[in-house]
Amino acid sequence: MDYVERVNSLRPPRPLTEGLKVDATDSARVKKAVQDVEHQGFAIIQDFLPRQELDAIREQMAPIFEMTGTRNANDSQGSSRKGYYGVQAVHVHNLFAKTRAVDGIAIDPLLLLIIEGVLGPSFQMSVATAMCPDPGVDPQGLHQDDGHYPLPRPRPPFIANTLIALDDFSESNGATRLVPKSHRWTHPVKQEEGFIFAEMPAGSLLVFDGALWHAGGGNSTKDKRRRSINFNFNLSWLRQQENQYVGIPRDVWLSLPEKLQRLLGFQKVNFLYGSVDYTDPLMYFKEHADE
Repeated sequence: MDYVERVNSLRPPRPLTEGLKVDATDSARVKKAVQDVEHQGFAIIQDFLPRQELDAIREQMAPIFEMTGTRNANDSQGSSRKGYYGVQAVHVHNLFAKTRAVDGIAIDPLLLLIIEGVLGPSFQMSVATAMCPDPGVDPQGLHQDDGHYPLPRPRPPFIANTLIALDDFSESNGATRLVPKSHRWTHPVKQEEGFIFAEMPAGSLLVFDGALWHAGGGNSTKDKRRRSINFNFNLSWLRQQENQYVGIPRDVWLSLPEKLQRLLGFQKVNFLYGSVDYTDPLMYFKEHADE
């Protein structure tokens, strides 16, 4: 195909939600979740994972959660980050290179439709992380996950964060701390601000605007871990937090469902951005897989 033909064949990308269908109940859940995120900065959707699926994911993710750990923020350069002190949880990143347990969750219709409602049709996976604050972990400092993009506020949502609870989230085991409506504020984060705990049963989904002030809670229990899967999504014309192209091996990329491949980055933003030589990036990648 010559360049004239390639240019003539340019088409906008199909939305990641194309072909996804949910019943009337889930359609109402999507609408309410998007409204809640817009109004208060976050939404909690209970029963996102059915019990059988929840149990299976816990079992499959067990080796990943064994890789999580802790660090002493007082004895490292990390102590200079405002609000972070004592024992801090260390999470496991780059999940799609390490396990297939979360592939289906990442492209769940309910999840993707909510993310589309928050960010619009052009979004991608920014980072996938396993989180597990162990007993004795101290709380994080309040922060915003969209602060890495140096653009003035107020601004539209850049990031939609999600946490899928694999254990009950409670104040005592480190449930996420949220400052309602702070996603609309333009002043710097203050550690003294009042917050609530995102308490929710296992299997629930927490979605929040990346501008919302939030932090992991401290785990004051003696024997209860607080496991969760963290998927953060960003607008697809922004750089991802995690370099998926480098982090995921080529053979793993080729084994993934197409929707997940596109969600992880092999997707154009409009007619041209993200393409390779006037070619759809995923088509180009597959055609050159053996090179």
